[in-house]
Amino acid sequence: MEGLAPFSSGSEQSPQGYAVELCMAVVERIRQAPGLAGLQVHWRALAEAQVVPALTEGQVDLVCTPMVETVGRRAVADFSIPVFTSGLAVLVRRDAPATLLGPLSGKAQDSGPRWRATINAGLSKHSFAVLRGTLSSRWAHERIRQLGLQSTLEEVSSYEEGVQRVAERKVDALLGDRVVLLAYQARQAEREQLWVPERMFVMSRVALPMPRGDEDFRLLVDRALSKALAGRRGEELFVRYLGPLSAQDRLLQSLYPLPD
Repeated sequence: MEGLAPFSSGSEQSPQGYAVELCMAVVERIRQAPGLAGLQVHWRALAEAQVVPALTEGQVDLVCTPMVETVGRRAVADFSIPVFTSGLAVLVRRDAPATLLGPLSGKAQDSGPRWRATINAGLSKHSFAVLRGTLSSRWAHERIRQLGLQSTLEEVSSYEEGVQRVAERKVDALLGDRVVLLAYQARQAEREQLWVPERMFVMSRVALPMPRGDEDFRLLVDRALSKALAGRRGEELFVRYLGPLSAQDRLLQSLYPLPD
């Protein structure tokens, strides 16, 4: 999909990103087959709403943007092995108060569940933005009610609006999908002032979608991705697009590749 740096961005003539390189690893694998050394690759920039039609109508063979595998999506697409872990995360300004940054980054000291002891003290009286009508919105409303927080929760119509409100200090943080938050952070003029902590309040593994029904192709994709994600090659790819690996990143990355 277009505009989702650091995972997929650029033009159809010159795509780039973490997931684009994973797709090129699949291409390298295919070119090793007899008679396919000259395989040509044709890239298509797709908006999110175009992905499912492109898959079901056979317009693309592999989507080079990771997506959450859900039961509904499995009805229309197959998925590769996981290539990243996303989920409900937050975008915040780096100069936000420590009382906010601590709980959001998971660094506050508490002995109970992560969204209980510290969140009351750390997140109360702060303002949050969330996309209107999404699972993130329902989750945030429910947590604020359960924990008795005196926080303001504003619903916005788009990620772009929410990120801008954080950048302009109109809200303290934006809740949303971590893959999307990282993409918006990457292309903001204020990107050095914005931060997406690695902490996720709800976790979801993401994978590369492909048309249903071609088990041989899915096996080829999984073999290529397993090789690309494993060991030093996988670490170098991660660092190139996503920055230094934390202990959590390293653990999660080690779970994705499948052994031969």
